[in-house]
Amino acid sequence: MKINLLRFSALAAIFFIVSCTHDDDRPSNGGIVLNSDSQNLTTRVKYDNAGVLSMREEGGSSDRTDQTAGSLPLVLVAEVAPPSYNGATLKATHVAINGNYAYVSYNIEGEAYGGAIDVINISNPNTPQLVVQAILPNTDVSSVKYDNGVLYVAGARSTAAFPTAGTAAFSGIMPLNNGLLTTTLNQVSLTGNTGTSVTSSTSKYYAVSGDNGSLYQLNKTSNAVEMTIPLADLRAVGYNDNKIVVLSGTQGVKVYNANGLTQLLSFSTSQDVAAAKRTVDFIGTTSLLVSEGYNGLGVYNISTGLKTQTIPVPTNVSGVTANDITTNAVSVNNDNVFVANGGAGMYIYKNTNSVLSFLGSISLSGNSSCNYLTSSGDYIFAAMGNGGLKIVKMVSASSGTVTNCTSFPLYTGSNWLNVNSGETKQYQGAAALTGVNVNANLTWCGSLSVSQGLNVNSGGVFYMRGALAQGSVFNPYNSLNVNSNATLKIEGSVVVYGNMVLNSGAKLEFVGSGSSITIFGTVTKGNNVTITGTYVDTFNKL
Repeated sequence: MKINLLRFSALAAIFFIVSCTHDDDRPSNGGIVLNSDSQNLTTRVKYDNAGVLSMREEGGSSDRTDQTAGSLPLVLVAEVAPPSYNGATLKATHVAINGNYAYVSYNIEGEAYGGAIDVINISNPNTPQLVVQAILPNTDVSSVKYDNGVLYVAGARSTAAFPTAGTAAFSGIMPLNNGLLTTTLNQVSLTGNTGTSVTSSTSKYYAVSGDNGSLYQLNKTSNAVEMTIPLADLRAVGYNDNKIVVLSGTQGVKVYNANGLTQLLSFSTSQDVAAAKRTVDFIGTTSLLVSEGYNGLGVYNISTGLKTQTIPVPTNVSGVTANDITTNAVSVNNDNVFVANGGAGMYIYKNTNSVLSFLGSISLSGNSSCNYLTSSGDYIFAAMGNGGLKIVKMVSASSGTVTNCTSFPLYTGSNWLNVNSGETKQYQGAAALTGVNVNANLTWCGSLSVSQGLNVNSGGVFYMRGALAQGSVFNPYNSLNVNSNATLKIEGSVVVYGNMVLNSGAKLEFVGSGSSITIFGTVTKGNNVTITGTYVDTFNKL
């Protein structure tokens, strides 16, 4: 019987088993099918909902005029529909990110087995491309980890299709070809029904399996099992500061020295009875973050096991029942912490010395649950139950465009910015706004998102130095308007997800040599519009 993620099992003793993996324990790749047909894969990438995302304050809406401006501008770049196998739609389970590539794993819910791995090229921040897909017949993929040209995999397979496997749970190594998938997957049988999570260190990789599962240390070169520690109901494994950390739904957290798996610490967390994916992540070398289902997010001192903070699950979320709100995953990216809270969506916190403070939340989809997320670089990848995969990007500016603005203040006003006649305003930093009206002079150095209209009115000058994202594809009439005798100066990158209107006498000036503009909607030009400077027009709309 297949168990998609995990079930419970209590083991009275914890002991080491040192073993080697024999050739007959390594099933064939099961007929992995690669698809790099760009015409076919392109249809799975959708831009219908691309645009600026509005964060909600606790208990508030995203478009109130009395709301303080957000400090983290975000855009939904694209959505990726899941692949299908044998007529069944797969569901995203995990994402690993390496440079320009994101590796997304999938499985089938229910008794059947079937999985996939996608590779998404994110080198172009506005138009990610699905470049290759691998279908894994009779094989679920629960977790993937990229490390030095290799993809480490954990999951489950049909023992009927793999008669020499012995057990359904497995971990494996897929060598990559210039970052792309191959048809080689060298598998190792694990105890239990499902390999639930995988990670790696410099010379080893580690996997855990649920149900009657174990923690495994494996050799990267030979793929041989070197050590095994039986543990009940394992959900996640992580590597940090030469420590291996595992999360059990019934036994809490155990911390081991990565050299020899000597146990360093064991402490209880909230018991998590739901058979569901959970993740852990780290703040530096001192704090461990644990997704604890209906008990929210726990922050623990990784040296003592002391719980330093509890972030409860959200309550009273409009249109979402309490049973659909559960903390499924957590991901740390510099000073930002992203949390997948099921039907409540993605919640974002600011990390200050391992103390988390709420920044805002984003629903991402009105009828789908945020089951998993991870963040690296400027990106957040969120697996949304029935809603496929969401690719979210933080709007960030290159340092070269903002170096001379250090004397400008940070913007601390409302989410509607108005520059009245006769005013000159200058700001630096990052902000997420609802609307902007410029009637005189505004300079912004840094990164800025504007979810609704942006108007540079007659006589006004808006000098944008850095990165600007405005509007949405699904509501293009919240446009970027440069009105008669107004000027928009761009030094950096501008992405307009809706329409752009350049009225008669409008001026569009590109400063420097590296500026770009990307317009998803239409461009309307009046008479005597002037466009000057050196720039890249991504979609040739101007």
